[in-house]
Amino acid sequence: MKPVLQALLLADHVYKDANTGKMIVAGTFNRLGVFKKQEQEAAELAQGEVAKTSVAKVQQAGSPYAYINIIEVHGSTAFELRYVDLDSHEVIFHTSQITVEAKDPLTTFEVAIPLPPLPARLGVYALELVWQSELLGSYRIVVAEV
Repeated sequence: MKPVLQALLLADHVYKDANTGKMIVAGTFNRLGVFKKQEQEAAELAQGEVAKTSVAKVQQAGSPYAYINIIEVHGSTAFELRYVDLDSHEVIFHTSQITVEAKDPLTTFEVAIPLPPLPARLGVYALELVWQSELLGSYRIVVAEV
């Protein structure tokens, strides 16, 4: 049976409140503004080979977080989160497998994943959650010049 994605968001910060156990999703966004100079630098970098790496290795202060909420997980289930350029269909970065283990499919899983800084190239991107090579859902991000 296929897991059900209830929420996929991009935020400035996601954390768990120590007193209540609630996940706090702060500063959701779907647009990034870049200055002309940043866009030119990003274009120059894009002309070279784009490095693919695990997000855990490049997360920095000020980097965003992905918030994921999933139900209908049966047993041990692996997911992949990837950031895709929708113009070229290039995967800019992706996570190593996110594994969730459920004894009860009615259990809700909330996951916060730190991400690397998002690309400064103009365009439309998607944060995608994938299960067994199937897209469960996506969150669109527009990068535009300010």
